[in-house]
Amino acid sequence: MPDFLKTFKVLMVSKQRFLQKKVNRQRRENVARSMAGQLDMSMDSMEETRFRKRNQYLIHRLEKRLHFNYLELECLLIMYYKLQKEGQASNPKQEGVTKIQFRDVLHCALDMTDDSLMDRVFLAIDKGPSACISMETWATALSLFLRGTLDEQIQFCFSVYDIMGDGILARDTIFQLLRTSMISQSGEEDAEESARDMIEVITKKMDIDRDGKISFQDYRQSVTKNPMLLEAFGQCLPSRIAAYSFLCTFAEIADTL
Repeated sequence: MPDFLKTFKVLMVSKQRFLQKKVNRQRRENVARSMAGQLDMSMDSMEETRFRKRNQYLIHRLEKRLHFNYLELECLLIMYYKLQKEGQASNPKQEGVTKIQFRDVLHCALDMTDDSLMDRVFLAIDKGPSACISMETWATALSLFLRGTLDEQIQFCFSVYDIMGDGILARDTIFQLLRTSMISQSGEEDAEESARDMIEVITKKMDIDRDGKISFQDYRQSVTKNPMLLEAFGQCLPSRIAAYSFLCTFAEIADTL
């Protein structure tokens, strides 16, 4: 009996400490938010306050699964809101950020300029038929682009390259990807020959099981061993410098890169 009481007491003390730590953490977050004040000086303070309050539950939910803290997500969603308002100036019925607007952000702010792959990138980000992306999709995509883990980026890049959607990069698919990517660099005449030469090199490097095609497992194993192969078939992620510069606009980046 004494042993039971001792164990029970230890458990209760541990529970109290855990709850106290949780309360203290919440207090620190609230203090940080209050100290942050207005996040965007170009926006009306009352409008910003209403926006932040209206989306606090969404932000809490996103914070649990994305690579941003609460304040960073507030900043990102305010960016989204301002882009939406900008679009509504010419189209009052616009209900979100259009894919065209998001494409401009990726092109200008994140240096994602490979137009040949952008349609595939958007399909991997949002398969919905709507012309607009949701706040959640916006935040999820930027989490992947700016702070995504290697495993997350491997899955994303492969889904962009997997044109047929069968989990396999056959030689015809690889040729199409490489040829399209090289046209902008060397011209159409040289692109085809260069693509054929590259197929042999890349297939030899990444076809682990030597079956003449690159499966997801082949791709994942190759990239895990050599991350430089992540975008072997074309750019579908921001450059490191562009990602860092974009993060500088809203995040504390001391431990980001």
